[in-house]
Amino acid sequence: MAIVNMKDLLSEVNGYGVGAFNIVDFSSAKACIEQAELMRSPLIIQTSPKTVRFWGADTICDWFVNCAMKTKVPVVLHLDHCKDLDFIRMCIDVGWTSVMYDGSALPFAENLANTRKVSDMAHAEGVSIEGELGAIGGVEDDKSVDDDKAALADPDLAIRLAREAELDVVAPACGTAHGMYKKAPKIDFSILERVQAGCDTPLALHGGTGLSDDVFQTCIRLGCKKINVSTQLKITGIDADYEYTSSHRADYDPLKLFEHRIQSYKKMAAAFIHIFGSENRV
Repeated sequence: MAIVNMKDLLSEVNGYGVGAFNIVDFSSAKACIEQAELMRSPLIIQTSPKTVRFWGADTICDWFVNCAMKTKVPVVLHLDHCKDLDFIRMCIDVGWTSVMYDGSALPFAENLANTRKVSDMAHAEGVSIEGELGAIGGVEDDKSVDDDKAALADPDLAIRLAREAELDVVAPACGTAHGMYKKAPKIDFSILERVQAGCDTPLALHGGTGLSDDVFQTCIRLGCKKINVSTQLKITGIDADYEYTSSHRADYDPLKLFEHRIQSYKKMAAAFIHIFGSENRV
């Protein structure tokens, strides 16, 4: 059993990134963890508040423990993009090992104050915390930011947030977006470079679906140790179900459908693990 928090996992990461996959059900959690075990890669399983509300916190934590206790690679259970402090408290109590407070839409002082509250709450229980500065555009579950309202992070404020809130991971908006890119993103790499130079806190890259290998490699070189993948996982699952049902109209064995979906998730996870350079690291 290798369940760890984000701080402990990322402290061992040097020169590569770790995939943070937004699972949506047991099959996606099982597939990602089994593939990480096969490739000897550290892994972050993360859940949106929407997914937690749909299945229930206890159920998701049971899935995670059931899969993670069978592997020897380090695995984190992370709560992604949550604005509700009571919800974060509940997930910590149930068994999440890492949480993210998303105060990116708030004035900096309020974002800092709330993030600090969550930091104190989490660290008291041995749980890690991620914070965010700037507005990352696009749509992901409960989070929606119009492109014209997306805002790049001020590197100096991102450094202050990381230091004063004692973050274990900081996500500075640098031009990526949630969901599918309608056009090539304009990444401001200088933001990542300046934040990395100004603090020792590992960086998180949001909006990983659709970025080129070169962009991933540059972001990793500039300090991004946690790479979020959400939209591609959803696309993979739905496309896998459509592919199977379209070619097996007379086959009503759900387990075959589930197995096809799991294998598709594994191929997706394997591709990202390879791109991020995290295979054969543990």
